[in-house]
Amino acid sequence: MDRHFMARGAMRGWLRPFMLLAMIAFVASGWFLWRASAQGKGGKTPPANDGKIVAWPSLAQQLERDYYGLKVQPGTALEKLIRDNQEFTMLRTDEQSDKRGLPPWLRVWWRKGHPEVKYSVEDPTGGYPLVAKEVLEWMMTHQDLQAGVAGSDTTDTGVEPGVNAAIGTNVRVSGLQTVPRSESDVRINYFDGNKILSASNNIGGSGRQGVYRSIDGGATWSQAELPLTSPDASHSDPTVDWTSDGRAWSSTLGIQGSTLKLRNYFSTDNGATWTLDATPSGAQTNVDKQMVWVDHTTTSPFANQQYAIWHNGAPAFMSRRTAGAGGTWSAPVQVSGAETTGTGIGSDVKTNSAGEVFGFWPDTGSRKLLVVKSTNGGSTYNAPTTMATTFDSFDIGVPSFNTRRILIYVSGGAYKTVSKNNVYVAWSDLSGVAGCTSAANEPGSNAASACKTRIWFSRSTNGGTTWSAPVKINNQAGLNDQYNQWLAVDETTGQIAVMYYDTVADTTRKKTDVWYQSSCDDGLTWSAAQKVTTAQTDETIAGANSGNQYGDYNALSGNAGVLFPSWTDRRSNAREEIYTARITDSCAAGSPNVVGNGSTITAGSCGTPATAAIDPNETVTVNFALINNGSAATGALTATLQATGGVTLPSAPQNYGVLAAGGGTATQPFTFKANGSCGGALTATLSVTDGVYSATVPFTYTLGGGGAGSSTVTINTQNFDGVVAPALPAGWTTARTGTTPPAFFATGTSIPDTAANNAFSNGVASVATNSLMSPSFTIPAGATASQLTFRHRYAFEGSTTQRYDGAILEISTNGGATYNNVTSAAVGGTFSTGGYTGAINSGFSNPLGGQNGWASTITAYSTVTLNLPAALSGQTVIFRWRAGWDSSVAVANPAWRIDTLNFTATVSGCPTCP
Repeated sequence: MDRHFMARGAMRGWLRPFMLLAMIAFVASGWFLWRASAQGKGGKTPPANDGKIVAWPSLAQQLERDYYGLKVQPGTALEKLIRDNQEFTMLRTDEQSDKRGLPPWLRVWWRKGHPEVKYSVEDPTGGYPLVAKEVLEWMMTHQDLQAGVAGSDTTDTGVEPGVNAAIGTNVRVSGLQTVPRSESDVRINYFDGNKILSASNNIGGSGRQGVYRSIDGGATWSQAELPLTSPDASHSDPTVDWTSDGRAWSSTLGIQGSTLKLRNYFSTDNGATWTLDATPSGAQTNVDKQMVWVDHTTTSPFANQQYAIWHNGAPAFMSRRTAGAGGTWSAPVQVSGAETTGTGIGSDVKTNSAGEVFGFWPDTGSRKLLVVKSTNGGSTYNAPTTMATTFDSFDIGVPSFNTRRILIYVSGGAYKTVSKNNVYVAWSDLSGVAGCTSAANEPGSNAASACKTRIWFSRSTNGGTTWSAPVKINNQAGLNDQYNQWLAVDETTGQIAVMYYDTVADTTRKKTDVWYQSSCDDGLTWSAAQKVTTAQTDETIAGANSGNQYGDYNALSGNAGVLFPSWTDRRSNAREEIYTARITDSCAAGSPNVVGNGSTITAGSCGTPATAAIDPNETVTVNFALINNGSAATGALTATLQATGGVTLPSAPQNYGVLAAGGGTATQPFTFKANGSCGGALTATLSVTDGVYSATVPFTYTLGGGGAGSSTVTINTQNFDGVVAPALPAGWTTARTGTTPPAFFATGTSIPDTAANNAFSNGVASVATNSLMSPSFTIPAGATASQLTFRHRYAFEGSTTQRYDGAILEISTNGGATYNNVTSAAVGGTFSTGGYTGAINSGFSNPLGGQNGWASTITAYSTVTLNLPAALSGQTVIFRWRAGWDSSVAVANPAWRIDTLNFTATVSGCPTCP
């Protein structure tokens, strides 16, 4: 070996003059070729280094360079890949000095894999995906270019001291790590707040995405990994979420060489083990920076659908997965167009209570922040709307984050009620003051630079059509930088919250803390910033993960006044790990927002207001919404109407129900009767108290003539509260068939319903039925329609395709002598929510076999809405909830829980006085 080495050295000495001449000739010829090529395209000026001979680093220099504290090892697959990708004439000369920080051999390798991409100097990304940096880190830590060995499932609490009553302990969710974990997502289970899921990159370890789970409200966490899907070698860019059936979900980029695909996984054991769901990106191979979101709102017609947004090359794409275990992803839909002149990188996707979908992204070319909207569950989207324009584009260098750089991404949110239709967006950008308005001004590594970054916010109050002027939510005077923000909307109260990094506590602008702010007035004002972290992180010193540093994004999830952020943290100069903290925050007490305050309410039940004399027996109904501004209701909501004349009123305050804890919306009817006075307006005062605050507000209603119109009449309500098991409320009966019938219907503690009791039935492994019959209800004569709603959850043997056991809803119009399925031709009922899942299996002697009904399992309460035709007007009806069991296999008990019945009818004209 020594002789060969000496011979090679001697040869190099002998050839050196010739090699030098050849190198000069090669570089010169390459420069002339590039110059001629550039001038040949219409005489355009070449970019960046025009007129200069630029020498790319030699192969030896490339092989000796330190990446992430590691060097290329001789004889490895990585060394061969570098040697095989030295065709630097493929690159633009400006790529020698651009901000991407990618080695030239990786650029060549990527271009070979994606010749379809426009590698343009006009686009700040250069045409390379941001995940290319993660690919480089994976290559340096896996120089055989083979997938790493999977890690084991562990449990770790990692608790640090808490800050105060509002912000809990700092908890290390990723466990003690020896390789960096950065870039994370987090989501509270909206259907079970004790369950929380998080995930992060794990590039230097096995390469598999790390996933972290808590089932005790965030006190302790366990760690696992996603499996690799062949032929993937690594993962990047995590997202997590939950559906109401208890499934956990996580998406990631599956990476194999220069091929990037969006993979979606699910877990049925709270995140301990994972199974591939699908590849939503289809045949695309250049996918980057995806975000995935579940529609969590039970009122949405598209509840439990999932939505994904990403960019493939330059354009932005979206897809949606239909609800349920057997749901499928749509083909990718390109939502960006000619308005996106660069790359649509840094996106987000959210929904509101009506199921409307919003896709957000920045454009690196035009510097616009754009949004699209779908009102049909993601089947189609409108044309993009501009929300704001940024000062910088794509990414920003600051002293604490000058290698990876701040990605300008958007985090959005939406909130819709009877009175609000709000959409929100937050992002990081330069401060926008003089001398800080473009990429040329960004501070880079200069801690003395007067230019700094801030968190910006804008909102739309008309569903995303128009947007407010952007504002900075915390514009401190000092030279500090804010970035990696995430915005969350608490869907139960409408509260907005934002978390972000801030270097405000370090004069060198290198050490960060995580900070938190919230808004209780839809983003008009923001609370004072509050520090979340109990120790700082410095990603600029030796030992830090210099390539990825903090990663491209953090996360924040909030529901019912509890929030969990997640962030990259290397306190005490440890390895980068993922942390969280439980934040308890709800809006301060204040006056209720009464829709129609101080205004004339004219949307009554008796048609258009009139000046004609009023029949002394006429009754009108005023419907309005009470909206709790966020304070948890500590007692029953009561409303009393104080008359100023001309009405018959309750003699005492009337209890109209309790708003959901933490806030909510309720529609309350109040009935007025004219007492012989004629014409004019009824002026009354509404007094409201919920145990936390009270308010007195006036409103005016103009009494109308007895014209056309309709009103909603409540026939019966029943929530099974206030009775002691096994008794049922008066008028409710049960019946059983079969040699081994199931347990009798009774009342019991609801899990996890908010009501105290419910009706339930156990299941059996033999042929049987079990029935629950309501009292008799009379539908008012002249009713144009009637509607039954109730809540239920069930666990029947089988699946959505193999429905062995199941249940149906029937109705009788002859006092219970005979019953018909509510959807049969004899009845003509239709479900608008929570309808039947399919025909029950006719095999194994199930008495309900062949009938459409409910089957399989739903783990969370679901609302059923049954609409009955006008043909039942004036008839007396009995409802029967009936479960049927086949000859074998009983599943979970109780098998069926029923609660919260509400039976109403729509009546034409003015109703009679109650």
